[in-house]
Amino acid sequence: MDTRAFSASSEAPPPELQPVAVTRWTAQLADPEVEHDYRQHRFPEDRRRAMLLMGIATAINSLNFLVEFYAVSRGASTTAALIPPFSGVLLAIMGLVIVYQLRSPGMLEAGMTATAAVATVSRLGVVSLHPGLTYMWPTLMVGLMFVIYLYLPVRVVTAVAVAVAFSIVTPTWWVWSLGSTLPSDQLYRGLVWLLFANALGFVAANSLQRSQRKEFAQSLVLQQLLSTDALTGIPNRRRFDDALAREWRRCARARAPISLLMIDIDHFKAYNDDCGHQRGDECLRRVAQLLVDGVGRPGDLVARYGGEEFVCLLPEVGQAGARAVATRLIASLHRAAIPHPASPLGSRLTVSIGVATADDLSGPETALFALADKLLYAAKNAGRNQFAVGELKNRRPAARARAA
Repeated sequence: MDTRAFSASSEAPPPELQPVAVTRWTAQLADPEVEHDYRQHRFPEDRRRAMLLMGIATAINSLNFLVEFYAVSRGASTTAALIPPFSGVLLAIMGLVIVYQLRSPGMLEAGMTATAAVATVSRLGVVSLHPGLTYMWPTLMVGLMFVIYLYLPVRVVTAVAVAVAFSIVTPTWWVWSLGSTLPSDQLYRGLVWLLFANALGFVAANSLQRSQRKEFAQSLVLQQLLSTDALTGIPNRRRFDDALAREWRRCARARAPISLLMIDIDHFKAYNDDCGHQRGDECLRRVAQLLVDGVGRPGDLVARYGGEEFVCLLPEVGQAGARAVATRLIASLHRAAIPHPASPLGSRLTVSIGVATADDLSGPETALFALADKLLYAAKNAGRNQFAVGELKNRRPAARARAA
């Protein structure tokens, strides 16, 4: 799931989430970013499928080589007949090694396109060396066509391009290799079957890839619903927990700092008691919107942790940057001047913030959260309407309070 902040409205509930659209003919997700995420999500499975295909190609070419070798040993065939199956074995093994090394969907698609070209030439070479197997051409063409459309881990547009090239090369090769010995009716039947295989293969591949992408899009919508706070429209505690664990690991690998702000609305129970729960809900939505607007960076995450508590995750932000964000958030809330008639701190709504930063990420991410929670209580015990700053170094936090 991505970590982009959602906007929250203080006047209306969050908008209903809609499924991501899939294009009709190209069978791609309409949003390029979501399409990219889908291909990354599918990549491990697609690579396993490609490796299985290479393994099957190795086994088939090995069997063909043994058959041809037996035929050559008996004088029923020439040594040249060993070249296509032997080349097929070597190329399939090389393809297996190369596919194992690939690390991106684009490279995998290019590799599969090259594999389809090599496999086509190899199969056509085998059949061309045995004119008596003329009857196998339609079966060969239709069989490879369905492999291209339904098994190769490529997009529909790529499958169509490969299939069209195959549909041009194969009949041309067929006519060239057999010449006048090829019966016209057999050629026409082969072309009809090739046309039928293209039509059926495209419909099947388009339907399959559309259904796979719709399922992925629906899972995104479900994840988004499960990770969104229904009242404020910003991420909830579930999404925050996932983001904290993920960003902690990423910053640890990059040797970058990470900061966390724990934010609590001061005397919110008194606000609810005085203004009512409906006004309290409106207040939470307004505060959530101010926090989202005040953070600024797309990679930062503002979430509702529970009740009147919010959290702000700042990856790759040190203590100075986190302190600046806390100052900006408190100033933004002061400018908003949300009335709080029951507050002992004055007539406006205020917040207390615990600002924790970690430079040493060798321990668990829970240590940062525990420090932020401790600093929040330090700010509240110091009189509220302020923030306390602390740094997690070698698991020994140092803290100090600063008035807003």
